[in-house]
Amino acid sequence: MYFDPRPQMEKMLIIVSGMPATGKTSFAEWLSKEMCIKLLSLDEVWDEVWEEAGTSSIPFSQYWTLCEDVMKSSSPLIMEFGFDNEIIPTIDGLVKKYNYRTVNVHFDTSFEIAHRRFNDRRLHVMGGSKPQISLEQYINIGKHDKDFCFGSDRIYVDTTDFSSVSYLQIQQGLLSLV
Repeated sequence: MYFDPRPQMEKMLIIVSGMPATGKTSFAEWLSKEMCIKLLSLDEVWDEVWEEAGTSSIPFSQYWTLCEDVMKSSSPLIMEFGFDNEIIPTIDGLVKKYNYRTVNVHFDTSFEIAHRRFNDRRLHVMGGSKPQISLEQYINIGKHDKDFCFGSDRIYVDTTDFSSVSYLQIQQGLLSLV
């Protein structure tokens, strides 16, 4: 018999965090499809704003408005992007306002491994359209994301070796917290 966890996930916020190129977007997209939970990725909001308005600024206010719209309905929500600790008061305000439970799924590896993946992605996935960056530049980009931590329920995912990461095990860990 199939167990549908979604009713127990009402008012559940799953925060998928980590440095760029640690696998957080792939996992968040998989989890969203697997569990039929709304995913709000800053990358998607940013792409949409870029196409509509031609701006390159990160639309944080639009992102938080979309998050709040979902939370008003008490629906479960997956938030994904490179969070830093400066954003904690905003998340905390929404969580308290709508009485949400949170789980932080944090993806992590060394700066060196993530930097290599980041540049590989810029070269191969983006068709070489983005310039390579130095390790020092990457550390400046990723250091705040690496230290992010929100809430008491946290699942840490070591992505040093992607082949050892099991999305199903992470999902089971999430469901055990429901």
